[in-house]
Amino acid sequence: MTWWRKVLNLPGKGPSGGDEFADALASKKPTTRTPEPSPEYPTAKAPLWAEEDEGSGSVIARRTGLGIVWLVIALLAFAGLRAIVWPPQQPHAEPKTGTQSQAHRDDVPEAAAQQVASRFARSYLTWSKDDPQAREKELKRDLPQGADTKTGWNGEGTQLVAQTIPGEVSQTRPHQARVLVDVRVSATTGTGKKARAISSWRALEVPVAESGGRVLVTGQPALVGLDQPARWKAAAEPDTDITLTASTRTAVNDFLKAWASGTQGQTTAPGASIAPLGPGVTLHSLDNWAAHTGSGSHRTGTATVRWEMGGAQLQQTYRITLAQVSANNASRWQVWQVMSQ
Repeated sequence: MTWWRKVLNLPGKGPSGGDEFADALASKKPTTRTPEPSPEYPTAKAPLWAEEDEGSGSVIARRTGLGIVWLVIALLAFAGLRAIVWPPQQPHAEPKTGTQSQAHRDDVPEAAAQQVASRFARSYLTWSKDDPQAREKELKRDLPQGADTKTGWNGEGTQLVAQTIPGEVSQTRPHQARVLVDVRVSATTGTGKKARAISSWRALEVPVAESGGRVLVTGQPALVGLDQPARWKAAAEPDTDITLTASTRTAVNDFLKAWASGTQGQTTAPGASIAPLGPGVTLHSLDNWAAHTGSGSHRTGTATVRWEMGGAQLQQTYRITLAQVSANNASRWQVWQVMSQ
């Protein structure tokens, strides 16, 4: 109220009852004592380390590293989300449309072509003037509907096919080919006492085509030339061990006799497995035996053998391997393996 008294120009306020006592108490200030440090609570000492301001270079490096880490995390998260929402499409192999692939699809199947051509060749080169309908019935099976079943035969003579061997398939046009077939034919020539059968090989080329899911013969076959024998020079035989040849000839001869009779197990080396020749074969002679030079407990040689079978003699050549067998302080050579030359 002092400020209002001055504004209103009022007299100062006198002391009221009890104010003197209050003023006396206010004027009497208590004496402040500084407490002695207690041994139980020692005075705190200054710390041994002090904080220092971090350099601006370290702050930039730390923030840059954190930024790169968060960027990598964000990219990985985006890639995973993209793979889920927009999965990558698997590449589709484009069908081959090249000329070679198209030509291969248009080829006549070789196995079916050889089967049909071989069967047709047997029917085509088999005829009998006494039963011409039999040939026509067989040919009709592999010809298109309405085709000529006589296929050039004049209805005379007699001929049989003993064997057919299909060979090369030459693709000529889309879905068309020609098949080479070797045919063994037997024909009768002459009459009465002068009649005789002659067998020979023929080469026949058969035109085929694929139609409606099967292979058919599309025209008349044609006889073509047979392949001529090629030149061949066999490798020279190894040198002969004269001593071993003389000492093992009896063992080889005994084995051949036992082999023909089916008792070859008695003359072969232990552990050898040689199948018998079968009945109707006997040994006529061991024409030649030559053990090859070499060393070791297994030696090889060449044997020229003459068999008797079917009322005739048949000479053949074998490559025979011998094994040296030891028992009771003695050793001998026995047959281990037999192969064709």
